[in-house]
Amino acid sequence: MSRSIVLVGGPDSGKTNFVGRVWPALDAGTGRLHAAEQPVDIRFVLDVADHLYSGNFAPRSEHAEDRRDFEVIVAAEKGGDQTTIVIPDISGELWLNAAEHGEVSTSLMEEMRAASGALLFVRVNSEADVRPLDWVTSKQLLERLGNHEDQGMPTQVMLCELLRFLEVTLSEQPNGEKPRVSIVVSAWDIVDSEIFARGPKAWIEREYPLLAGRLGDIEGIDLRVFGLSVVGGDLKVDEACRDDVQENGLDGRGWVAVEDDDGNWQKDPDLTLPIAWAVGS
Repeated sequence: MSRSIVLVGGPDSGKTNFVGRVWPALDAGTGRLHAAEQPVDIRFVLDVADHLYSGNFAPRSEHAEDRRDFEVIVAAEKGGDQTTIVIPDISGELWLNAAEHGEVSTSLMEEMRAASGALLFVRVNSEADVRPLDWVTSKQLLERLGNHEDQGMPTQVMLCELLRFLEVTLSEQPNGEKPRVSIVVSAWDIVDSEIFARGPKAWIEREYPLLAGRLGDIEGIDLRVFGLSVVGGDLKVDEACRDDVQENGLDGRGWVAVEDDDGNWQKDPDLTLPIAWAVGS
């Protein structure tokens, strides 16, 4: 049985680094999902992992000339049902273009219709975040100052468009249930303890109210929100984290924030959880 899980998000949203960390998690077999067979080609994820092991996040792949999709056969338990998961390497700029202009290639549309699940990424404090304070007055002010430059589609509008795109293109799961989308808030390790306790859903409500409203109104897909830290810290500014990764590697680092039955948010070391939920495991 083959299911395509699509990683969706704008530039600098955390997709590439997640792929580089989820493969070792699948290979270790200690999480909800494990790799049932070795993939044919893992150069893409190994390249990303090499950057992380060196104490650096992988560079953005927005301008890469060649797509490097990642395909792996996974199972939830030894000897259990196997699922082939295909994670297309589709750049954030391509997703941004699709949201801004509503134009997608035939190949991308085929990828979407073959998928029954997706991970939609949004990153805390992304350098690519676009959020004008006031669309009308700020534009008028900049025009009067002679320094008006179109910053492009606001990030939360782009995310709403991508969510709509997923709703109309994703296929039902093999059991006939709705397609599933994991909303992944990456770089969740940089928020303070108070924001962590309120959870990534509350963070979305505060930072992207338009997206939060859309999440509460959607009917065609099932949604779940996760927080994500790929290495347990910010390699760009946290020297202790960077030194520890360089010296001791990535074992035991990284986690997913999940909500328990009592509404409390907890760190879970299983980096496969957003994918496992999206495939219905």
